[in-house]
This record gives sequence, C-alpha cells and structure tokens, in this order.
Amino acid sequence: MRQYNDPFLCTPRSTSTVLLPEAYCSASSKRYGTRSCHGFTLIELLVVIATIAVLLAILMPALRRAKALAKGVVCRGNLKQIATGVNMYLDDNEGYFYQGINANLNYGGWQGMQGWAPRPLNQYLGLPGTLETEGSAKVFCCPADRGGAPGYAMHEKVFRYLGTSYQTNIFLIGQNRCGAFSENTKELDQEISNRLAKLNRSRVGNPARTLLIGDYGWINQWQPRPHPLRELKELAEWHGRADCYNMGFLDSHARLLNIRKGYYVTDEYSVLPFAELYYLAYEVQGYEP
Repeated sequence: MRQYNDPFLCTPRSTSTVLLPEAYCSASSKRYGTRSCHGFTLIELLVVIATIAVLLAILMPALRRAKALAKGVVCRGNLKQIATGVNMYLDDNEGYFYQGINANLNYGGWQGMQGWAPRPLNQYLGLPGTLETEGSAKVFCCPADRGGAPGYAMHEKVFRYLGTSYQTNIFLIGQNRCGAFSENTKELDQEISNRLAKLNRSRVGNPARTLLIGDYGWINQWQPRPHPLRELKELAEWHGRADCYNMGFLDSHARLLNIRKGYYVTDEYSVLPFAELYYLAYEVQGYEP
C-alpha cells in the first residue's frame, strides 16, 4: 500500500518537540528580532554595583545625620521630663532642692555600676526609688551616650556606669557648699557657697535662663579649670558638635547649647542661680551679655 505524506496530517502529540526555556528564548529572539535571553555580562554587573555604591555614598551621610538628629530629639525630651519631675519634687518639698554628696548624679536613675540608691527623683517619673536594672530607667539615658566619665570606665556608657546620662547644675542640685574653682573666681565662688545651704526655688532669679541639668560632660566643659583629659571631652560631646550639649532649664524647656568655658552668665543661659551676683560674674569672665 502506497504511503502518502499528507501535509495537513497532524503530528502525534507524543512526537512533538518541547522547547526548553533557553531554546524558547532563542527561538523568540530570532522570530521577533530581539536580543537573546542571557544573564548580565561582567561589565553590566560592575556598572550596577558601582551605581549602588554611589547611591549609598550619597545616602549614608544623610541617614547618619537623620539618626543623630533623632537621638538629640529623644535626649531633649528626656531632659524636659526630668526637669518637670524636679519641679514636682520642689512642689512637694516646699521649694527646697535636693542636696547631698553626689546629689548631682544620684538624684535619679538606676543604681548603675556604682550602686547608688535610692534615687529621690524617681518617684516623680513613675519609677521606684531603687532600680537594680537599667531597663525601666530609659528616661535617664541619652541614646547618644558613648561614655566620657573619668576613671576606668571612660569608654563605658555613663548611663551604665553612673545610673544616669545626665548631670545637674551643682549650684541647684549638689552639695550645700562649694569650693573655689580658681584664684580668679574665689570671691564669686564664696558668695555662691554662702547661699547654697537649704537653697529654695524662690531664690533663683530667672528659671527660664538658669541651667538645671544636661549631658554628663557639660560640667567639665563649663568649670573654670582645665578639662581633666582631652579624650574625655571628645567622648562626652555626644551630639557631634564641639563644646555643645543638650541642656534642660529650670522652667522645663530644653535645647542644644554651646557651653562656654568659665562663663557663669551668657546671653543664652546662666549657670549662676543668683541674679544679685551677676555683676561679680561679669567681672570674673570679663564679659557682660
């Protein structure tokens, strides 16, 4: 029987050719005149990597600045809360400030590596007077804290070492007397010391101008004596600007300030609570705002 090749006869399904993805791409490329489906070449891959690297180089500094700004905002929020707590403490204690040895550091927070407890301000921030762990005391922790306290723990976070990242104005929350910082400031320091015992809020001349508390390193920057160690100073400048610290005022507002060495009174702030002594401060610092 003669066989005829019928051009219209369908090829059985079992003998059909199945195109694999690579073959399909090649076939499609030929049909539509498009480029063959292959992976990236080495040059194309290098171009992509270089583009990503350039974008990262542009974006990373901006991201770091944004992160630093966010930490500064949180820090100032902490200082406002603490200043509000101090004023609540004053309301409950007839306006008298907390005073005692190391009062400028053990006023509030957790007990830290130093083991200082109890902390009298804690209750005004909804915390127990004695905290053995740091978890509940975050309001006393600056998120930018990277150390700067004197001693063996200079690279340890101040919050972890002392129980708080913040140090108070020693003329408000500190001991009930102070010594002379230098021969040049001796008369002024003596007048200040005479007024510190049982200091009352009513004696503070201008609460909106008077510094209450700030980043730990601000006191060493302000004191009219040489800084103990340059490395400590740089470690304690947590917000990326030389001589600048987040500060809380007695009226409970907070801001980033440039703290001037040895200046008791400036046009932006006053470390000195007593307005009647401003004239002596102007003589000592050789500057009147």
